[in-house]
This record gives sequence, structure tokens and C-alpha cells, in this order.
Amino acid sequence: METSITSQTVTQFIQEVSNQNHAMAGAVIALSAAQAAALGQACMQISQADLEGHDEANKRQIEHLTLMKNELLQWCDRDANAIAEYVALRDAGETLAGQKLLCNAPARVSRLSIDIAGMLQEFRPIVGARVRDDLEMSISLLAGTAHAATLLLDSNLRIWPEQDLLSEFEPIREKLIVEIGRLSPVKRIPR
Repeated sequence: METSITSQTVTQFIQEVSNQNHAMAGAVIALSAAQAAALGQACMQISQADLEGHDEANKRQIEHLTLMKNELLQWCDRDANAIAEYVALRDAGETLAGQKLLCNAPARVSRLSIDIAGMLQEFRPIVGARVRDDLEMSISLLAGTAHAATLLLDSNLRIWPEQDLLSEFEPIREKLIVEIGRLSPVKRIPR
């Protein structure tokens, strides 16, 4: 039976993660990224009133961010069920397909986190003054989830050092690391 993590309350989700017999790092990372994206989306929407001339472009960005945020939520639910899906694939003789699922999920969550953080960085010059600090917090959180998801991918590749997986996902991991390095979360809120 599939678990829909995203339909639970925050308290239920925390209990679910705490009481599992396997770690749910992927689901935690994906949900954290979705929450950070939601904060960034709020900053964009709150700034909307102050954006004369940028209104339509901003609306399109918010729509795109909404799609990415929803995909993060889907990855949260998918990851919550990924171990069971992996075991089913392994038992059906398709171990590599299960391993690829468990590598693709963090790679995609990292990619989405990087893309959303980049979008919010581009929004910095026009963010409203009252949410400027919140935007920086969102960017910082997204940089963190991108890094954490890449660590999860790295962990999976260490656990399963099969050449097929390494050939496919090591270049992806390396590219994600470079792109995370290009993000510019602030060390301190600008005065």
C-alpha cells in the first residue's frame, strides 16, 4: 500500500519518519525543498504589487515555480514508497531498475532545488522590501536541499558501485555539484 506523505499533517509526517525501520532521507529532503520553494513563491507573490512592468513575467515565473514545487511534493511521496518499490523490482529480477529509481529521485530533487534557487536569485533585484530577508532564507534552504539531495545520490552510488549506475549518474552528480557551487546564498542578510 502506498503512503501519501504529503497528505499527512506535519506532526504525522515527523512521526512517520521517526518510526520507520529505514531512513527516509529522500522524502525529508524533497519536502524540505518544497517548503523552501513555497517560501520563495510567497515572496514573489507578495512582491507582485510593487512590480509595475514586470507583472506578466513574474506571473509566468510563479506558475513555473508552482509546477516545480508540486513535482517536489510528488517526489516526496514517491520516495516514501521507494524502498518498497525497490524491493518489488529486485524480487522481480529488476534490481538495476530499482537502483536507478533510488538514484533518479535525489538527482531530480537536487536539480529542482538548484533551478528554483536560481530563479529566486534572479528575482532578488525586484523583491519587495518587506520580504527581502525571507527570499534570502528560501534561497539558502534550497541550496541546502540541493546539496543534501546530491549527498543522497552520492550515498546510493557508494552503496551500489555498479558500472551501469556510475556511468549514468556520476556525470549527473558532478554537474549538480558544479551548479550548487554557482548558487549564491548570502552568509548574512544584506543591510
